[in-house]
Amino acid sequence: MSFDEMWGQARTTAAARQHSSMQLNHVPADPGGDAPGKKLVADAGFLRHRAKNADTARSDFVKADDAAGKETGQVASSLKGFKSGPAFITFMTRWRGQVDYVESLLKNDVAGALRTSANEYAAREQNEKARHSSEPLK
Repeated sequence: MSFDEMWGQARTTAAARQHSSMQLNHVPADPGGDAPGKKLVADAGFLRHRAKNADTARSDFVKADDAAGKETGQVASSLKGFKSGPAFITFMTRWRGQVDYVESLLKNDVAGALRTSANEYAAREQNEKARHSSEPLK
């Protein structure tokens, strides 16, 4: 049996198995708006807490990268003179760029966005509180 015949047979078998066991994924029914159960209550404090968690994740990420970078730097220095040395330096340069990108996302796009939302939410809460306190009682 040639490779093409074996490959065709393998594809046919895989396709038959896939179709015979295909299932639709589903999500359990959501209880909806007024149904009892846990509900998300997000206020400025909640958002600031999440921003702090993002800062912690960023800090841990940077620490892990620093440790890995130190070890990787030792490997890179031991490869000087080898043909793979420049490729390893290229890898490290690209890795550094990617780490910087992820760190920036965690700092600005996650934690920063949460803090901005928290500040906006707090300002909105203050405005509503002021508006309600100035309304005459009925």
